Amino acid sequence: MKQMLKLGIVLALFASVACVMLALVNNLTSSVIAENKAKEVTQGLTVVFADADSFEPAPNFTPDTATTVKVESLYLAKKGTDVVGAVAQATGPTYDKATILLGMDLNRTLTGLRFLSITDTPGFGQKATEPEFYNQFTGKSANDDFAAGSDIQAISGATITTKGVAQLAKYTAYVAGEYLAQNYGGAAGSGSAPVIQAPATVFTYEEACKSLFPHETYPYAEFVEVDKDLNRIVRNMIVEKQYLVVVDGKTVGAMAAVRGQTYKEGGVVLTAVDMNRNIIGARIIELNDTPNMGQLTLEEDFYSQFAGKPVDGTLSVNGDIDAITGATISSACIADIVKVGAMEAAWVASSRGGTPAPEGSENYPLNEMYLEE
Repeated sequence: MKQMLKLGIVLALFASVACVMLALVNNLTSSVIAENKAKEVTQGLTVVFADADSFEPAPNFTPDTATTVKVESLYLAKKGTDVVGAVAQATGPTYDKATILLGMDLNRTLTGLRFLSITDTPGFGQKATEPEFYNQFTGKSANDDFAAGSDIQAISGATITTKGVAQLAKYTAYVAGEYLAQNYGGAAGSGSAPVIQAPATVFTYEEACKSLFPHETYPYAEFVEVDKDLNRIVRNMIVEKQYLVVVDGKTVGAMAAVRGQTYKEGGVVLTAVDMNRNIIGARIIELNDTPNMGQLTLEEDFYSQFAGKPVDGTLSVNGDIDAITGATISSACIADIVKVGAMEAAWVASSRGGTPAPEGSENYPLNEMYLEE
C-alpha cells in the first residue's frame, strides 16, 4: 500500500512538472509564432503594394465581420507623407479557408494579392498560391465582377477554390475601396456591397421539396410520403423514398429519392417529375465525393441541367448533360441516379392519373460509368 502511495506521489510530481514545462514552452512558442506572423504580414505589405514606401494601421477602421468574409485589418499605403492606397487582410471560405493580403490604390485598382494561408486540397486548391493564378488579380478594378471562368481563369479541378478566392478578393476590395473613398479621396464604387455566396451543400428533404415545388408556383403544396414497393433495388440502386405532391386536393407531381454509387461512397438524389413525364428537377440529399471535383455536382450550374428533360429521354454525360471537368464519373453517376429516380417518380405519378410509361421504356440506358474497384 505504501509503495503504491509513493508511486502515486511520484507520478503526480512528474505530471505537475510536465504541465509547468508545457505552459512555459507554449508561452515561448506562442510569442515566436505571433512574431513570425507579424513579420510575414509586414513583408507581404511591400509585396502587394510595391509603390509604397511605408505602411501604418488605418485610423478609425472597424473590422468588417458581418459576413463569412472577415476583413480583419487595414493598412494605409504611403509614399512619403501621401496616402496612395491601402492593403487589407481578410479571411474567408474557399474550399476550406484562406487568409489574403490585398493591395488597392486610390483609383480602386488592385495592386497585388498574396496568401498568408490557405488550407485547401493539396494538388488542387493549393494551386491558388501559384503566381499564374494570383497574379490575375493585379491591375483589376474593384468594380469588376471577379467571375470565375471569365474575369478570373479557374484552376483546373478546383472551381470551388477559384470562386472562393475571387469572392474573398471582391469583398475585400469593396471594403478597402469604400474606406479610401470616404477618408482619403479615393474613387467611388459602382454599387452596393457584393453578396457573399454560401458554399454549395446538400439539401435536407424539406429544403429539397420546397425548392422543387416552390410556393409561388405550387401554393400550399403537400408532400405525401407513399410506399410503392420501397427499398427495392432498381439497376443496382435503392429506392428510399417516394412522394406524391398535392395542391388543393389534386396531384401535380411525384418524387423519388434514390441511393446509388458515385465516385466514392455513394449518394442520394431526390428527383421530381410532373404528371406528363417531364423532370421538374433534382436535388442532392447526400454526397461524399472528391473535394473540388465530384463535390461540384452540388452546384446549381450542374443539377439545374436536369430540369425540363423528358423522363423517357437519355441523360448521357457530354451529350444530354455537361459533365464537370475532371469529374466525369461523378457527373455520370449522378445522372444515372436522376434517371432511375425520374422513372420511379413517374411510375408513382401514373398511379394517380399521370401519363403511363410508353411500351418498352423500362429498358432505358444508363451511363454506367463506375469506378472499378
